[in-house]
Amino acid sequence: MLIGLIERVAIFYYWTWFIWPFIFVYSFANAIAELVQDKEDSGKSMLIAAFSLLVILAGVTGTHFG
Repeated sequence: MLIGLIERVAIFYYWTWFIWPFIFVYSFANAIAELVQDKEDSGKSMLIAAFSLLVILAGVTGTHFG
């Protein structure tokens, strides 16, 4: 079940590969900046960065499970 989910995320990544690195870098830098400035909203940026990294890693490793 989990491997099937990773394969579906990998297919989604193959169609949208060009936006995920930019989303990851922007949200990660934004989360660090908000954390340094002691803003309360840094969790949202961290979550977006974590999800985009998950999509990138699933896209890279998704072909090895099939």
